[in-house]
Amino acid sequence: MNIEFTGRHIDVTPAIKSHVEEHFKRLDHIFDGKPANAHVIIEIDHGMSRSEVVLNWRNEVLTANTTIADMYQSLTQTIDKIETQARKVKDKVIDRSHKAKPMAEVATMLEEEEAV
Repeated sequence: MNIEFTGRHIDVTPAIKSHVEEHFKRLDHIFDGKPANAHVIIEIDHGMSRSEVVLNWRNEVLTANTTIADMYQSLTQTIDKIETQARKVKDKVIDRSHKAKPMAEVATMLEEEEAV
């Protein structure tokens, strides 16, 4: 996973980077080796920490943001929101690929087998 960082009115420290990378490593099983690009935006405004994550995965763009006082909690909550969205997208993909055949198609297949 490729992660880009942007800091507005704050320097992105190695501790913040490692915190984000650690949380994204928890999500590797969701992405199944498909390339995902994340852009993490961190901002301090009037004593509040705002974090935003924009994730490009498959043909989807997942976005989430959180504004609270603690930067690390803000990042954790934002990544949890991204995880929820990614699970939903993955479930939709699995449901589409495991979709049952229409009953009419199954009936014609059975009729062809009986004819042989």
